[in-house]
Amino acid sequence: MLRQFTTVLRDLWQSSGEAGGVYRPDLHYMRGPGPKWHAKYGHLYPKGQPVSAPLNAALSDIAERHA
Repeated sequence: MLRQFTTVLRDLWQSSGEAGGVYRPDLHYMRGPGPKWHAKYGHLYPKGQPVSAPLNAALSDIAERHA
């Protein structure tokens, strides 16, 4: 009896034309600041510095000693 009731409720809800329902995260996915943001605030955003070779060498030496 309960299963039939929930089935009827679900069918009524789906037939009501309700636009909501299934969450689609791909429709709400943000990929980061766009061109307008960069045009307005790009000078404030710090640029990443490339990692220097001596730092990489030092890190690899430490990793080898601990391995």
